[in-house]
Amino acid sequence: MNLTYITYQTFPAFTANSIQTMTHIKYFSKLKMNVKLIFPLRNKESNSDLLKLKNFYQIDENFEVHGTIHPLPFKKVNFFEKFNYLFSHLVWSYFVTRKYSKSSDSFFTRSEWVFYFLSKRKLNVVFECHQLSRLKKRLILTSLKNENSRLILLNNFMLDELKLSENEKVIILPSGFDEDLFSLKSRVKKSRKIIYAGSFFRFGKSRGLEHLLESFQKLKKLEIETILVSNDEKDIQFLKEIAPHSFDQSSVTFYSGLQRKEIAQLFKECAVGILINNDSKHAEKYTSPLKYFEYLSCGLNVVASNNEAHKTLPFQNNIVYFNKNKENSFIDAVKLAINSNSDLQDELNAHYSMSSRVKKIKNLLS
Repeated sequence: MNLTYITYQTFPAFTANSIQTMTHIKYFSKLKMNVKLIFPLRNKESNSDLLKLKNFYQIDENFEVHGTIHPLPFKKVNFFEKFNYLFSHLVWSYFVTRKYSKSSDSFFTRSEWVFYFLSKRKLNVVFECHQLSRLKKRLILTSLKNENSRLILLNNFMLDELKLSENEKVIILPSGFDEDLFSLKSRVKKSRKIIYAGSFFRFGKSRGLEHLLESFQKLKKLEIETILVSNDEKDIQFLKEIAPHSFDQSSVTFYSGLQRKEIAQLFKECAVGILINNDSKHAEKYTSPLKYFEYLSCGLNVVASNNEAHKTLPFQNNIVYFNKNKENSFIDAVKLAINSNSDLQDELNAHYSMSSRVKKIKNLLS
């Protein structure tokens, strides 16, 4: 099968979304699919050199890459950013779908505009939706009128908001983990370490890690070590600057600039993974955290902020919830989670590994 993956993302990047896209491509290629990735060279860091992308994302599989020109205002004009994004996304999608509409028999996209324009051409296309807006809902419902259009949603909140039901055209498919990197292999036993890995912000709003700083300090006195990982040095600087003067920064170990294999190894040295988010609608309704499945696949239990989307995740017995505004709540959750066992490997691999996920997507395309 030939598959053209068109996305308005940019690469390389440390974001969870870009990592997920490249992991999809890796596992599509493992299924002997001929994959062509098309994306805009929309900022200075954008690069479509295959070797550089493979090295950055630690991928061995080959695929075809087309980085397209982007003579549009988004990421070039520093005001009216929301409008510039919408305008640039729409225009880029129109021209790129017109150019590549005959490049393959199947398409996969993370872009609602690409989905809309390919659907107008009655092509075989799957759209994976990660958030909803009024405009996006209209485009999705219009596009689904094409008999060859399919939709992937992350959870039932999104399904309900669109007033749809699961069928052969619409499925719920949570995130999946890369089993080549995240597994129980070489796991350290009886650790007293907890870890958070990922961006400290979501859409420019803090996830709330700053509320836990004093708790991290008290956990150190209980001989529980905290590790925080972000590949954006600005995240770490933010947390250090906002910390109260009484905060002992030695109570937290910070890491940045790590490769995915190094992050996976850190997971294997820990007992508990932290899942935290802000109270925005995006965070409450439109998320299926990649790191959650990565934590579980490495044998970690999870402490999670009270969040509606978190409570739709599978394996709820492996999550202990806390109130991020109440210090003792987080400490009690960690103490409970750190002494619990987690052994979900077979079920995780069967239903939430990336190889399992892309097989479901391939079936949807067929």
